[in-house]
Amino acid sequence: MTSQTSQQLSRRQAMKSAAAIAGAAMLAESANADEAGTKPAAKPRLCLFSKSLHNRPFTALPAVLPDLGVDAVDLTCRPKGHLLPERIADDLPRAHELFKAAGITIPMITTGITDADRGHAEAIIKAAGGLGIRYAKLGYYPYGDLHKLHDTLAEVKARLRDVAAMCRQYGVRAGFHNHAGVRVGAALWDIWYLINDLPAEAIGSYFDMRHATVEGGEGGWRIGMSLLAPRIAMVAVKDFLWHEDPKRGWRARNVPLGQGMVRCEEAFRRLKQESFSGPISLHVEHGDRGGPVASPQDKANLAAIRTDNAYLRDLLKRVGLA
Repeated sequence: MTSQTSQQLSRRQAMKSAAAIAGAAMLAESANADEAGTKPAAKPRLCLFSKSLHNRPFTALPAVLPDLGVDAVDLTCRPKGHLLPERIADDLPRAHELFKAAGITIPMITTGITDADRGHAEAIIKAAGGLGIRYAKLGYYPYGDLHKLHDTLAEVKARLRDVAAMCRQYGVRAGFHNHAGVRVGAALWDIWYLINDLPAEAIGSYFDMRHATVEGGEGGWRIGMSLLAPRIAMVAVKDFLWHEDPKRGWRARNVPLGQGMVRCEEAFRRLKQESFSGPISLHVEHGDRGGPVASPQDKANLAAIRTDNAYLRDLLKRVGLA
């Protein structure tokens, strides 16, 4: 056994012990809350994916979000995000306090985590858990050589096992995002294979309606969603239409909610049947998000966020998930 392998095994054993202690504490806390009759009913929380406002530093977000009708944020904590991984120990608590003072919560964060021991992964999850942020989107795994699909899936599954152990240790639930394209998880049944035997409280599906429809068309998204339904921890919402590009052929182009092909209402009614209570992240990616603050492009982007947010709030009320 090599020294590196020994260190990895020691880390896994330590995580398992810490996870068992943390899990017991969480169960005891839950039982005490139930006995006191103070445990609130779980329900979904609508939040805005902060990528829509990357032309502003995170310190500026509390001032603009209330005017958009937003009171919760899915905060990017990844390279080129609002918070950088190497500064997470300082910046996430700071962001948490700034947002809290403005009446804004952070139900989830978006990370680039793909391994438990790389990219400041443990620092990110530890900081989130310590602040009561219970959900974290993971990064992406490329398929690479499509002739080696089984090898790739086996490798990713092993990496996710360590990620799940780390998340469980700090009381955070990781979400595996089904991003369209040649990425692991674009086929929803691959996500089921990867997470089905991992602890549900540590890792689940981050179900993206738009990407599921791109890859699943008429029925594939329904089948995949039904397969993953008991393990859906977080939901991403955006809409699209197919568009023929003269140079690149048919491409999926993002459009305002309700103007595309995504059957949001049907998906949410399915989630209601499953008593879904995780974060719902609104992705507004159909406008120009790169314009300078107060520019015509920026004003149009803010208007798009406001419109999509209002549309989604009305939809959630209509299906009984608000």
